[in-house]
Amino acid sequence: MTTAIVTYDRRLPEIHGRRPWEKPTSHLVKIEAQPEWKEQEGRRPSDRLLVPGIRAAVDEWRASGYAGGSEVTKRLFTYWFEEDHQVADFPAPFRYYFGQREAVETLAWLVECSGERDAQGLLSRYATVPPTALFPRGLGFQTTMDGVRQVRRWSGDRGGLVEQDLPPEDLRRYAFKMATGSGKTWVMALAIVWAWFHRRRVPGSDLSTNFLIVAPNIIVFQRLEKDFAEGKIFRDLPLVPPEWSADFSPRVIRRGEPNEPESSGNLFLTNIHQLYESREEDAEPANPVEALLGKKPPKDLSASGERSMPERLKSLDDLMVLNDEAHHVHDDDLAWSRSLLGIHAALPDGLSAWLDFSATPKDQHGHFFPWTVCDYPLAQAVEDRIVKVPIIVRRARDSGAPPAEPDKVTKADVAEKYGYWLRAAVERWKAHTEAYREVGVRPVLFVVTERNAYADALAARLLTKEFGFRAPEVLVIHTDAEGEIRKRDLDAARQAARDIDGCRNPVKVVVSVMMLREGWDVRNVTVVLGLRPFTAKANILPEQVIGRGLRLMRANQPDRLQTVEVLGSPRLLEVLRRELEAEGVGIGEPETPPPLPITIKPLKERLSFDIGIPITKPALSHDLRRLSDLDPDSLDALYAPQAFAQPRHHLLKQEHGTVGTPVGQIRAGGGRLPPAEELLAGITNQIITRAGFPNQFARVYPIVRDYITSGLLGLAIEPGSETNRSHLADPAVQQKIVEYLAQELGKLTVVTRTLEFEREHHRLSETRPFTWRRNLPPPCEAAKTVFNFVATYNDFERRFAGFLDRATDIVRFAALGTTEQGASGTTFRVDYLKPSGAIGFYYPDWVAVQRTGEGERNWIIETKGLVYRGTEEKDDAMRKWCDRVERALGEPWRFVRVNQSGFDDCSTLPSLAALLEALPPAPTLPGS
Repeated sequence: MTTAIVTYDRRLPEIHGRRPWEKPTSHLVKIEAQPEWKEQEGRRPSDRLLVPGIRAAVDEWRASGYAGGSEVTKRLFTYWFEEDHQVADFPAPFRYYFGQREAVETLAWLVECSGERDAQGLLSRYATVPPTALFPRGLGFQTTMDGVRQVRRWSGDRGGLVEQDLPPEDLRRYAFKMATGSGKTWVMALAIVWAWFHRRRVPGSDLSTNFLIVAPNIIVFQRLEKDFAEGKIFRDLPLVPPEWSADFSPRVIRRGEPNEPESSGNLFLTNIHQLYESREEDAEPANPVEALLGKKPPKDLSASGERSMPERLKSLDDLMVLNDEAHHVHDDDLAWSRSLLGIHAALPDGLSAWLDFSATPKDQHGHFFPWTVCDYPLAQAVEDRIVKVPIIVRRARDSGAPPAEPDKVTKADVAEKYGYWLRAAVERWKAHTEAYREVGVRPVLFVVTERNAYADALAARLLTKEFGFRAPEVLVIHTDAEGEIRKRDLDAARQAARDIDGCRNPVKVVVSVMMLREGWDVRNVTVVLGLRPFTAKANILPEQVIGRGLRLMRANQPDRLQTVEVLGSPRLLEVLRRELEAEGVGIGEPETPPPLPITIKPLKERLSFDIGIPITKPALSHDLRRLSDLDPDSLDALYAPQAFAQPRHHLLKQEHGTVGTPVGQIRAGGGRLPPAEELLAGITNQIITRAGFPNQFARVYPIVRDYITSGLLGLAIEPGSETNRSHLADPAVQQKIVEYLAQELGKLTVVTRTLEFEREHHRLSETRPFTWRRNLPPPCEAAKTVFNFVATYNDFERRFAGFLDRATDIVRFAALGTTEQGASGTTFRVDYLKPSGAIGFYYPDWVAVQRTGEGERNWIIETKGLVYRGTEEKDDAMRKWCDRVERALGEPWRFVRVNQSGFDDCSTLPSLAALLEALPPAPTLPGS
């Protein structure tokens, strides 16, 4: 059993006796509904299209002794994977990881044995995709009008039809998915040596002894330069058999060097920006003159006799491309990819191969490259103990309600709104610092935020007395919109990347934004704090959140597990949990495709069912002068005095990152607390944001101070005491205070303006066609509506549409479909006072016209399956709107809410009048 350097309550899941240079024969899985894990027989499955089929073929090829492979391949594989080697700073004998071995074996099998060079041919023969109704064979292929070939399929994890471009038919392109820290650079070196000797010693080989290594940014380039410049990696590792060493001498040409290549034996090392010129105009000015007058025109390379990197590459007879961190294919970066395709087209026989290496080889739409041929996931790297074990730290349920995810964060309040997690992360960093002291390592805390301005604010907070860090100990790295480190921070970032893992480096905390790109890998990061308003649509990947801390530290403790703990906002941990499970277990494909969307539009033939709806201007506003009218005695106490009698502590639950089982529980809250003034100011800022009172700090702060001092517990307290501050610093306590005061201040200050109309009769027939995806198939149809279909969200709404269509007293009706920010194109909405105290907008569900003995009556109808907080406030606003419009226009308007529980018992009634009589009365707000 292996223990962790940092102590946890439970043993970390592991596979006993697992050796990373051997093929995995089992993997870890969580036992459902239990906080336990088990070892399951068989290798961890992969759901990449080509991987299962190719993996099985390579396994069989390896077992056969590489039957059909060249003698060069057999000699190299024997030298690399069977013979023992002694390498400085590595335990003897030195061994390559199985993931590295499988990657180069897969490359050799594809070239020598697969019989397929083209990605479409490989997909046709080896792809593993469940059949669907649209694609009985799992996949389909098509060619666009501009000649781009595409593969098509249904994807459960991507939510529908996926269409991806394929490489040109004559381009051999493969992607290798390898977890961060699993040694992609070594695989690149193995591939170069194999291709070099294959070209030199195998008759008819179509490979190359010219290589282009492409890095996505300067930091990655410098890391690769350290390995490949002067051929260092080929000397340090057992890559070239001794008897062939005289025949291996690549000539390295780095970015910026004007050296002209030889006809063969060249190794070009560059970053993507050297492959095209368009990005130069986006760089920051180098000096004030350049900022004023613009950049100098680019140097005329033709006049000087120097050729650009693409020109030199096009002059070769053959070339192999190795693309590091290959997922950097953003829309505005496609120029470098087009440049490589241009080089491919210019060479006599095209590129001999284009190899992509990445932990997340995905395109700009978030889909894995369909030419991914090898998959070494993060969960496997964790089980092989070649990266740190990720531990997710979330708030335990029994320590109070989890802190809410801030809806709006600004530079002024980011440190306040995320103060709880900032303090918890520093506490965990201190615990790691103490644990690693015995092995001579200094852990680093990495804080990930959303914007450069937030990074500055959080760093400033860390430098206060509350946390006690000194300026040299906190490093802030700014990035641009693409994740590139800004020029003014580049030197500091480069130095930190080189030195931060050293025992004498002063940096203890690094603060930057999520877009920080790969290559800035600090081995000593052991605690990561993620502070962003993450959503499920953010497509966050595990390596994006924790990748900078996955690499093992160089502590000489092979029998001790290293961990990286991840703390942060609840949404981050939820998304990260799901993505880690997907990375370890995989996501299946659906049996049947999801339904296609429909287009809803008004029809000319149905104009007799058109309805006009008055569109009014917002009626509510806040008169903040009324804040001075607040009677402090009218406010309620939120807590009993004994609730604040003892200092408040919290429990943090630690979970294994890939298996998901609990591994420990820690008590947090013992660190230095902010002074009372900071806490009161933070609560005030939250109230201002929640209630929608911009620039009113001076008016609201005295109210908050006086309430907490004398009203919160129903008696006078001293906010500055350590016990009271421990409670006021708790997000759950702050949330309760903020919700209550924001609501009370909102009600106190709200005023209603005179009714004004933007349009007295907005016709639904003027609605633009819109797409609808909910409650399908089939689409809901009705006769008494101006639209071709009814926009229903669920079966309850579908049944209610049927009721309105057959009701004897309903002349016409329509589903407004505006609950997704006016998705139907109508502009009908009513403003109302939210429970938070802020003014919001309410989009009702239905409009209907009823025939009565007194003529036609207009109805606004809301259907509710569940009644949520704020529903009654919306009801009250809608009733008042109907009353005011009726008085202004002389038209009868009414509102009713129909709850599903009441409707289900009355749905067979013949008319709306009968339904309204049978429904239980809906509760109303006092005074409405």
